[in-house]
Amino acid sequence: MDQSVTAITAGFGADVDLPPPPSGIDEVEWAARLQLAACYRLVHEEGWTSIVYNHITLRVPGTDEFLINPFGLRYDEICASDLIRIDLDGNKKSESPWPVNLAGYQIHSTIHRARPDLHCVLHTHETVSQSLCATNSPAIPVTQEGCQFYERVGYHDFEGIVLDGSEGPRIARALGERNHTLVLRNHGLITAGPDCVWAYVRHRAFTRNTEVQLRAMAAGDLRPIPDRVMAKTREQFEGGAASANALVRHPEWPALIRLIDRKDPTWKH
Repeated sequence: MDQSVTAITAGFGADVDLPPPPSGIDEVEWAARLQLAACYRLVHEEGWTSIVYNHITLRVPGTDEFLINPFGLRYDEICASDLIRIDLDGNKKSESPWPVNLAGYQIHSTIHRARPDLHCVLHTHETVSQSLCATNSPAIPVTQEGCQFYERVGYHDFEGIVLDGSEGPRIARALGERNHTLVLRNHGLITAGPDCVWAYVRHRAFTRNTEVQLRAMAAGDLRPIPDRVMAKTREQFEGGAASANALVRHPEWPALIRLIDRKDPTWKH
């Protein structure tokens, strides 16, 4: 079995039965579809959705093509077979009666082009992060989990709905070579990573830290974490020590997969 397939399917845990690939889709793409469909359902579970808007994209391993949501489906309706495969120019590579949202293609393809190490890009208009986006404040690590964002966040000013590629160079510049998170001022949040698991757990950690940051700012007295401590803690997250001997790198992921699978197993079809 392909290593990318093994890595993805192992992350679901042994308690979730996964169907085989349907005709016309190889096991590599199917594993990617399963992971992305699960991520859409989890984003719905978190309450981060804007009905049918926003996007999560995932590169099909070994290609310059990625999967994106059909524009018009709610996140809790999306199944693995619904996802649309497109190339970096926005051309459909799989059959679907649904369109692809132009703004979603522009932002996500820009990031996939600029940072081939970031295979998954997760963008929401989740309201806690949007509240930070509506201020001049930077993202300030004020929690243990928040330290993973120390020197890993870029900022991009709002220029209107992204309907063409003109903002691409500025978005790529804000992301830089080391950041995995973007605060889109007066717009929303982007987190990214080598797969859906990293992008999702970073989104969750960022929104949690932001909620605490905004509440502490309202109280009027932020307690700063020293730079050296933030750098050390970030390395514990990035290097794997924070997993604390868990069976997988992010043990919350298979736990959450079990949750959505028990609620509605249609995501994997």
